[in-house]
Amino acid sequence: MKKVKNHNYHMYRKILSKDNPSFSSILAGNSKGELWVNSVQNPTVALVYSHPVGGFSIMGIPEDYKCFIKFLKENIFVEVKEKGFNYFEFSFEEVSLKKQLLETFSEKKINQEDEYFFRKYEKSAVNVLEAYTILSVDLELMNQLSLEVYSNPEFLIARILESWVNYDQFFNNSLAFIAVKEKMIAGVIVGTAIYEKVLAIDIETHQDHRKKGVAKTLTQHFVNACIQKEHIPQWNCVDSNIASRNTAESLGFQLIKKKPFYWFKI
Repeated sequence: MKKVKNHNYHMYRKILSKDNPSFSSILAGNSKGELWVNSVQNPTVALVYSHPVGGFSIMGIPEDYKCFIKFLKENIFVEVKEKGFNYFEFSFEEVSLKKQLLETFSEKKINQEDEYFFRKYEKSAVNVLEAYTILSVDLELMNQLSLEVYSNPEFLIARILESWVNYDQFFNNSLAFIAVKEKMIAGVIVGTAIYEKVLAIDIETHQDHRKKGVAKTLTQHFVNACIQKEHIPQWNCVDSNIASRNTAESLGFQLIKKKPFYWFKI
């Protein structure tokens, strides 16, 4: 397995997943992440790490399974631990890998949880939040962040640069909104990855402003902007995050699939 940065998107098309823009966007070279393949010219398997997701996806099927597992144990697990993490979190696109992988790591205590995939195809009515101002993130707003117009600019900056190489890549591929109260950024919603016009959503409300409708209103603005640009917003959440799932469903997002992801201590 080789770590790659610049690559030819067309070489990787056969192992891309239309349902999972968070990882396919990285594999297609659209957004930021880490990528390893078994062959630069003709890959049959890729290991992709997404920073916003905080985990790995195995895309495709290894030609040499034993070699792939050796790479995980001797390279990836070591690198993960060096970065201060004690768990390997992963999912896979090929169902045929499930039995092999779970048997291979059967000596581990393997945890499992379902992830839900939601999409919305139509515009939303927008709630009005009297105490907040909703702003689209554009170049002028980004310039204001360096002028101390807002008290917590990192709340937005960190999410953009976690997903995109630079601001140019972000503006060319994505969009974002913030909710502002006085000088504080109270909430952010950012498109973190894109593949075949499907834009993955990352949303967070500052702890002092939760349960006030900020997330819903931000999402409504984001959805409408996506539809205007002919993008499809995708909302992913795990089974245990009931609040996130309820928010998606209440806003009219449709469940398109669910699948498990796994993690174990290394």
